[in-house]
Amino acid sequence: MTAFAAFRSGDFRWFYAARVANNLGTNIMLPTLGWQVYALTRDPFALGMVGLAVFVPVLLSTLPSGQAADRFERRNVYRVFQLVLTSAAVLLTACTIAGVTSALPFFLAAGVFGMGKTFSAPSAQAWMPRLLPLQDLPNAVAWTSSAFQLTAIAGPAVAGLIIAGSGEAAAYGVAAGSYLASFVLATLVRTRSRGGDTQTKGLAHLLGGLTFIARSPLILSVTTMDLFAGLLGGATALLPIFATEILHVGEAGFGVLRSALAVGALAAGTVIALRPLRRRVGLWTFVALAVFGVSLVVFGLSRSYMLSVVALTVMGAARMVGACVRQLLIQLSTPDDMRGRVSSANMVFGSASTELGDMEAGFVASLAGAAPAAVIGGAGVLAVGGLWLWLFPTLRRIDRIEDALSPTFGGGEEPARPAALAGRGTSA
Repeated sequence: MTAFAAFRSGDFRWFYAARVANNLGTNIMLPTLGWQVYALTRDPFALGMVGLAVFVPVLLSTLPSGQAADRFERRNVYRVFQLVLTSAAVLLTACTIAGVTSALPFFLAAGVFGMGKTFSAPSAQAWMPRLLPLQDLPNAVAWTSSAFQLTAIAGPAVAGLIIAGSGEAAAYGVAAGSYLASFVLATLVRTRSRGGDTQTKGLAHLLGGLTFIARSPLILSVTTMDLFAGLLGGATALLPIFATEILHVGEAGFGVLRSALAVGALAAGTVIALRPLRRRVGLWTFVALAVFGVSLVVFGLSRSYMLSVVALTVMGAARMVGACVRQLLIQLSTPDDMRGRVSSANMVFGSASTELGDMEAGFVASLAGAAPAAVIGGAGVLAVGGLWLWLFPTLRRIDRIEDALSPTFGGGEEPARPAALAGRGTSA
């Protein structure tokens, strides 16, 4: 496998560009929204309400979004909800130009964004394996993950420059243009992908993703490990406290601390794309989790700014390694007609672990302080890794990524290849 093997597929190149445009729009719009809501209200609680306004639609739309990805043509689902995301950015632009001072319309737009995001992600994740040969899928996952981290770094910086130069409305306009570009780029992908389960209806079909995860030891192990690691490893939400009260580095230092996680993740994703993991990938998930836990403990104990930056960078890299392996194992061990629902269920677990992990870190910090909260969280992550190593020997035994296709590990069928790549598939 070459470093750019996935890009040999023209359809993947358009898909990749569409996802970059989508992620860039999100990473411009959300920081701008937070900035504007705080400028309007001067209330930290209002910032929390922005997160809640996004999360509630995510929670409510998760199961239907997976069902849509498995019932309808996935390219069309993705494109429709790029237009929904565009409408959210346009609404924010209009409110800003009109001089709206109430935060309520901005919360409503955040809710529209949450719904659009929730329907876009499972359709994209279920669609991608159809666009390129199976052996190039690890390379594709690594590059798309790296692109996400790159836009997570670049997006807020671009938003800040636009706000400083032209104001919030211009930033929302750029986000709307990014979502619209994602729609156009997705249209250029010729390969169609429709889930095979188009007739089944009812609650059983809606809950099919959760049921499948519960019955698959491999997917259950990686999903729940990420859930509990996220719940216990949420101390990074306390970075403002570390920056101001522990490390005394102020706003500029806070920005560097926040970026260190994304920089580490980007670096790890690029390395995996160039030198993919070939053997003992199951053990690598545990190694990555252990490194994340140890780094979190070091960060909690550190009183050195540079050591803290290094610890956060290593944490970001470790999370990326685990995330790449986890996504590949889920993709390969899930039948095609279940990929949308399984992806949506996995997404809500990830969202819940992030939101609840931040809450847990804040609660522990209120009782014991921010530094002890980080140390306790890191120790908890290490405990989860040790427990899961004992509870789920299936994950430990995975040697190569392709082993997830084996019935021994509950694997799904190999995704059908596009006609241009393997002589079968459906093109536009």
